[in-house]
Amino acid sequence: MEEKNRFSKLLQDLMTVADVKNYVLANELQYDVSYISKWVSGRALPTEKSVKKVLEGISSCIVNTADDNKQKSMMADYHVDNLADLQLAIYDNLSAEYQYVKEMQKATGKDVAPKTSCFPELSLLRYISKMHHPVLRRVHSLDIVAALDLLNVEHEQRIQFTMIENEHLPESGGYPDVHYSMIIHIRPESWDYINDTLFLIHLLTVNSTIDFQLYGDDQAAGHLIFTVRDDFMISGILLNKDRCIAVMMSEEEENCNIAYKNVKTLCTHEKLLFRKVTMDKMISRREYLHSLLAPNQRWSIGHLTEHFLPDDLFEEVMEDAISSGKLSADPEKLRSVHKLTQKVLEESQIRLLIYETAFSNLAVAAKIDFYNCKMYLRADQRMRFMKHLYSLCEKNENLDIRLVYGKFVSDFEYLDNQCTFVSDTISSLRLERIGSLNNCLIVNRSDVQKIFERSFEEFWNYGDGVVISDRKAILQYIDHMMHSISLILQMEQ
Repeated sequence: MEEKNRFSKLLQDLMTVADVKNYVLANELQYDVSYISKWVSGRALPTEKSVKKVLEGISSCIVNTADDNKQKSMMADYHVDNLADLQLAIYDNLSAEYQYVKEMQKATGKDVAPKTSCFPELSLLRYISKMHHPVLRRVHSLDIVAALDLLNVEHEQRIQFTMIENEHLPESGGYPDVHYSMIIHIRPESWDYINDTLFLIHLLTVNSTIDFQLYGDDQAAGHLIFTVRDDFMISGILLNKDRCIAVMMSEEEENCNIAYKNVKTLCTHEKLLFRKVTMDKMISRREYLHSLLAPNQRWSIGHLTEHFLPDDLFEEVMEDAISSGKLSADPEKLRSVHKLTQKVLEESQIRLLIYETAFSNLAVAAKIDFYNCKMYLRADQRMRFMKHLYSLCEKNENLDIRLVYGKFVSDFEYLDNQCTFVSDTISSLRLERIGSLNNCLIVNRSDVQKIFERSFEEFWNYGDGVVISDRKAILQYIDHMMHSISLILQMEQ
């Protein structure tokens, strides 16, 4: 029996899970049942002219026909928490498989890919398009390892490499069953302390919704290897910044797993660039305190955090966080940490680089990061927050503050600015992303520690009107944001 194409397999699987019969789908789409039979058997595909409407109809029928238990099972598979997102995720999955088969037909005249294909040479963009295999839509269970020399390709291609994620992101929880270990080649001697560092943060951020680990090893130099255990692999050698040679792509389980095991052996703890940590552990193991007391404090603040709360507002936010179940820490321990934080801000020498979006996001979105919990402040609370921060910046001469107004690199124009806390002995990142699983990271290697130290200096001294150092101008900006909050407050009253 001839093997069916990937689209037909997925369609049949979905119809089986939801218990949708051919005639039911035919009635929903207002098509003759013979068309449905051909799609399921793999003898035909929906036409490109009507495919969007057809796939929307299929997705709607699958979701609406399934009973409660089947709907819950599919929501668990796609890791979504409502039926609307389930329908979108099924549509996205069907669309990806359909496009894969259509491209196969155009390239080879067949709709089933050979188990193994070899290409003597490919453009980098073509390699990336093949790397974005439809199997990656299977968010309920994936185990990926890759050795990718991303820092040796152009910035535009780097971004394309990282665009491997599901579009329908849950508000919380992320995708815990998607495991991704990536190895890159770190080149400190040629490091671009603006572009490369921002890309590194971007790479961590876009993968913070999955179980992601990032490693550094010289063996990744010149290689592009991406493997999904049991399902898919593609490998090549980077010829230059936009071409690769000796490309092999395979869906043969044995080939996939050989490549997977070979790359996985490089993923050792000493090569790990960042160590994931929870905020509870940072506090209980005193890493949070150690970070506060370490010499040469340099903070880059992309979203406002608990560090800048006045005492009374701290108590209010902590009570809300604990009562809502978002935070389980011991209140007395948090109070102790807060008091030390206030002392550090008042008496220690700190260089503070704050993005203007941190202020505007607080004013408009009302959100702060409270010990890694997203908390929302009323307008009066936002005003008290800003007044306290204004007072800190105005009165504390030890607090050397600069304002980032704009973007350092246009490639990351739509990426949220993140927080980095750099010192001479311990450095950490706190990422902001919906559905984050691993947004608290501690730098795990000395070479990466030096990169972040040097990068901060580059950002701190950046010109072109992006970084404002005049304290009076910064205070005027904070005052302007307080005026904006006062207008919101008036409307609420």
